[in-house]
Amino acid sequence: MAVEASCAALDDAIIAAGHLGGIAAVPWKNEGGQTRELCVEPAEADFASFAWRASVADVGRDGVFSTFEGIDRTIVLLEGGGFTMHADGAQIHDLRECFAPFSFAGEEGVSVRLHGAPTLDFNLMVRRSLASGEVVALSGQDFRKLPGDTVLLYAAQGEASLADAAGKRRQLRTGEFVRLREGAPLPDLGCAAGAVVLAIRIHSKT
Repeated sequence: MAVEASCAALDDAIIAAGHLGGIAAVPWKNEGGQTRELCVEPAEADFASFAWRASVADVGRDGVFSTFEGIDRTIVLLEGGGFTMHADGAQIHDLRECFAPFSFAGEEGVSVRLHGAPTLDFNLMVRRSLASGEVVALSGQDFRKLPGDTVLLYAAQGEASLADAAGKRRQLRTGEFVRLREGAPLPDLGCAAGAVVLAIRIHSKT
């Protein structure tokens, strides 16, 4: 379900936009869960060739994450009770707090144990030989300028607004996302009370 930008200036900055509900879920690489891909760079790249990839996954039971050699991963709890993450028999993180990013190496053999309720999780994967990446949780009602290396925005909770230099605005509601044009002037972002937007920043090494 595509979401259109509200003015030409925003159109210049936005490459693509959509809603999580309009994306079909596909099995994980190891078939232990399902995921919905928001964006991949380059477009249409597979698991062996992407530079970076952003997705949202459903985790409904205890299990093992897929492994990805050469990939740095960041996971963010969006909904649910969360889970503990284990590697080599030891706990490495308790993913319990929503909107708090946690990064780890894709080579790690990570297993998870749910705290109870199924979870919804945002995931960023970056091929470390090509780029570095970061997920930043933004909130607060003042408009702010986005860093030039911001390539994707995902509305994790509540409503936000994008504004161009002329003051024209576009709403961004829970589950909506926009892919931003690298190197283009970026719109400002403002969040309504209680809203959280995940900003994905990518810095290319090439």
